[in-house]
Amino acid sequence: MKRLLYLLPLLVLASFTKLDTVKKSTNVRITPQSTLHIKGTSNVTDFTCLYNIKNLNEPIRIHYESGADVITFEKSVLVLENSGFDCGGKGINRDFHGLLKSDTYPEIKLSLKQVKLNPHKSNTADASIEIEIAGQKHLYHMETKYHQDNGWHISGLLKLNIKDFNLVAPKKMLGLIVVSEEIEINFKLVVKEA
Repeated sequence: MKRLLYLLPLLVLASFTKLDTVKKSTNVRITPQSTLHIKGTSNVTDFTCLYNIKNLNEPIRIHYESGADVITFEKSVLVLENSGFDCGGKGINRDFHGLLKSDTYPEIKLSLKQVKLNPHKSNTADASIEIEIAGQKHLYHMETKYHQDNGWHISGLLKLNIKDFNLVAPKKMLGLIVVSEEIEINFKLVVKEA
């Protein structure tokens, strides 16, 4: 019995040490000053598909747990409607939507999983993001830059291979024009609490 009375205060104290990692939730908005585009190449020319940020006018609910240098996210998803991308022309837009299987999978989902501040580079962090395209999910790690000035300014460049999502690059003109399997997602987001 004496032993139990001795352990009980220690257990109570240990339970309170976790209070600084309580899960929190908030709503954020991506402002119209933001940009997001996908860049690709072919053996003939480069192409850029720009996302219409006005499609992101609804607040996004994020759930997170904050530690010393790491923020862990749960159910924090940015949904991009495929129809919001403009690649500069009807033909290339049609090819882009064909590649993404937009008829069956009309959205790209970006789920933020974790952000770890980089102690060796100021205003940089390593982010873990799960991307879902055409029903396939893949986890990526990337470096992001950030600063605060009338909202959070977050930028980054992610290179990925469309084969990760079981997608096949289109070929045109009997195979004379071949699109590269490597694409880049570039973003500069201005995020404010809603």
